Amino acid sequence: MGWVKRHLLVTSFVGLLLSVGLLTALVGYLGVVVYAALVSGGSIVGPLLELALPFLLGVAVLLTTATLSGVGFAVAVLRRLSLPRSERVHAVVDHVEREYSPLSSVVFADFLAPPEPSADERAERALADLKQQYVEGDLTEAEFERKVDRLVATDSVDEARADRERRLVHEREQSR
Repeated sequence: MGWVKRHLLVTSFVGLLLSVGLLTALVGYLGVVVYAALVSGGSIVGPLLELALPFLLGVAVLLTTATLSGVGFAVAVLRRLSLPRSERVHAVVDHVEREYSPLSSVVFADFLAPPEPSADERAERALADLKQQYVEGDLTEAEFERKVDRLVATDSVDEARADRERRLVHEREQSR
């Protein structure tokens, strides 16, 4: 499935071009047969009856292929667009995908989800929240300082853990 996802744009575009081109050629061939029958003065019914089953079968296969390729192409193009990522858009698309099961395989909701904040952004938000609580009088000065110290200590622990994991990965890569 990974190969199909990576090459969906190209394969669906080629499938769309081929199926629409062959469908056009098939309909054009039918037009030539009808025109030839009309020009020769013969009956149109005979040649049409001879072509009915293969023509209808070919049209059905090519229309199905064109439709599936068109949907695949549209999905691939939409995935590559620079769409706004927000929690509100993510919630709406997620709801639509859950309500209509055929859309659940498209997975646009995850694509539209806002990116996770980095550790620095989370720490800045937490510090801003603490400052706001202190300004509003919800925290005493001692509580504020204790929570800021705990926040800084947690940040230091997270950074140390991340550094240690980076070093381990680097050592594993060098040992290979």
